[in-house]
Amino acid sequence: MSLRFIALILLMPVAAFAQRDRDTYNPSNQTFEVSGQVNATDTNTAVAEIPVRLERFAGGIVDQLNTDSRGRFRFTNLPRGYYRVIINTPGFVATQQEADLTLLFKVYLVFGLVRTNSGAALTLEVIDARVPASARAEFSRGREAFANKNPREAISHLQRAIDGYPDFFEAQLLLGTAYMDLREWDHAEAAFQRALQIKGDNAPVLMALGEAFWREGRFDDAERALMDGLKLEEKNWHGYFTLARLYWEKNDVMKAAPAIGHTLQLKPDFAEAHLLAGNILLKLNQRERAIVEYQEYVRLAPKGEFANESRELIRKLTTAPAR
Repeated sequence: MSLRFIALILLMPVAAFAQRDRDTYNPSNQTFEVSGQVNATDTNTAVAEIPVRLERFAGGIVDQLNTDSRGRFRFTNLPRGYYRVIINTPGFVATQQEADLTLLFKVYLVFGLVRTNSGAALTLEVIDARVPASARAEFSRGREAFANKNPREAISHLQRAIDGYPDFFEAQLLLGTAYMDLREWDHAEAAFQRALQIKGDNAPVLMALGEAFWREGRFDDAERALMDGLKLEEKNWHGYFTLARLYWEKNDVMKAAPAIGHTLQLKPDFAEAHLLAGNILLKLNQRERAIVEYQEYVRLAPKGEFANESRELIRKLTTAPAR
């Protein structure tokens, strides 16, 4: 989930979507690019200096580079087409994502790498050297259980790790994430609050805390946490998306529109963001632009949860007379 800040500018809705049009849709002969962020799922920290490979979708390596010190990568000057980004490095489960550069000319991908058992040993660069060996061992077991989609088992190990070392930041962070998976928002909030007490302001923790607050219906607390997180990490698309959902639930479309605009600037291939963008634009009586966003949702997620409803809505919007 993570992921610098000079100034946070919340654009007016029309400006936000107009800017996204300029940034993602390519009406001319501009070159294309794929960029992204690589984080470790267990610590929400950047994974630096690992190889990232770009291949054509039909096969064949296009380029390979290493992530920088902040876990970022960027492939530029690409021709139009379909691509695949592959990360296969020791210590992590191999993963890949597709990048469609036929309509979009910039695609931003976020990778959350899961450590393999062989790479699960904790290093002093990641874990506080003061953590006792027994607590480290419990954390390692908890991390493995979480990677294997056993959040309840992970919580048991992580709690024992925290009992052995109460200021175990990484354990508190993963504990909160496991509780989020179980939809136990109050327990997740408590873990994230404790993580902030240990380490101070931390963007991934603030984003996660903001989502926990939102799930609990504490909108003002959620907004503050998310905004604080975005001040520390302005490129966090998930933070903007959560903020957009929060404003949408509050029926504040004038704030939801800039937030969803920022989301799509940072991650234009995120289907659910296009769906929410369509809802927001429809609420703002911008029917034609709403149709475009619903169509993009269906293109990106043809079997998505709301794909059939979106197709039907597109049909009605395109056949009904303008209001």
